[in-house]
Amino acid sequence: MTLKKLYIYPILVFVVVTTACITPFSPKGIEAEEDALVIEGDIIIYGETKVYLSLLRTLDSDYDVIYVTHAHVWIENQQGDVYTGYVAEETNDSPHFVIDTRTLSLDAQYKLCVHLWDGRQYESDFLTPLATPDIHAIGFTVHDTRTAVDFHVTTYGDDHNSRFYKWNYTEDWEIISPHYSGIYFDPVLEVFRRYPGESPVYYCWKRAESTAVIARTDHLEENTVYQYKLHTMTNRDDRISYLYFIELHQMSISKEAHVYWSVLKRNSDEIGGIFAPQPSELRGNIRCISHPDDRVFGYISAGTRSVEKIFVTAQDIGIYRHYSCQPLDVSQLAQSEPPEIISDLEIYHMGYRPVGDIGDFEWLIQECVECTTRGTKNKPSFWPNDHI
Repeated sequence: MTLKKLYIYPILVFVVVTTACITPFSPKGIEAEEDALVIEGDIIIYGETKVYLSLLRTLDSDYDVIYVTHAHVWIENQQGDVYTGYVAEETNDSPHFVIDTRTLSLDAQYKLCVHLWDGRQYESDFLTPLATPDIHAIGFTVHDTRTAVDFHVTTYGDDHNSRFYKWNYTEDWEIISPHYSGIYFDPVLEVFRRYPGESPVYYCWKRAESTAVIARTDHLEENTVYQYKLHTMTNRDDRISYLYFIELHQMSISKEAHVYWSVLKRNSDEIGGIFAPQPSELRGNIRCISHPDDRVFGYISAGTRSVEKIFVTAQDIGIYRHYSCQPLDVSQLAQSEPPEIISDLEIYHMGYRPVGDIGDFEWLIQECVECTTRGTKNKPSFWPNDHI
């Protein structure tokens, strides 16, 4: 079997000609299948449903990622009532379909339907929604070595709830540069300037989205998930350098869904990514009804969703360590044999930035001065401080 590296969009709206950054994979046990569809999203009762469509594409494709919004996406119940989705493009999210499912009931069954622009038609099985218990708490535990911290979730279900759980979360965090500088070097005019106000490269923000995290309690006497680990961060992780935010989404899922995500996680751990193509025996609950031989990847669940969110400061965790920022010793360069006399412009292009004041400054590596090397200026609208 010939193995090819594949790209897969971690989005799910097969949309029109836009490019983005993605991750290459080297899948095992599957031939590269150009344009195999990936569908991601769950039917959220009493809430808003987001559906992402994407394609499985080979590395030699003309585009890294192509999103296509030329599709019709809806949810349908067994009585034939239809809830239609519309395309949404948000600043901190990939293009996706949004369906208003706030009026859906736990007492009905629903399926997800997708019709692509080329005539291909996809449907999930009819799904019985599951009620999800509230999240009791999100917490964290610092390792005894103080070199890492685990974030975890605790939830208490009852005998009426499923014994299988799935979590997804978004993370936002604020980054500050290890050193503040009120000046910068203008490489065009080759002069030093003062910022007119606060440094625009001292505070930055970054966002990330998780892959699915799953757990089961069917082997336990109580339907309790206690401090189940979501992820681990080391003491060098920027996420805990200043202010960290996590929004956790919890859903009860079926045993079949748990099996699907378990196999997906196991294969992805071996392959290198949760969105990597999987072996041919992995089948979700979505099928192509117009072309039965076409492959489609994804598993749709239905039910209520519990949400919990917390802010955590670097002081709360207390283990973060900035990396070392040693100034460039320009004088030592001049004393070398033969002496190296380099200009400010050369130092700038070597990746250094000035810290201090005009006429009295040091050169530090860019990552120590400019937070934009590790984040962006896209500050979340809900952020609790006034930093700019």
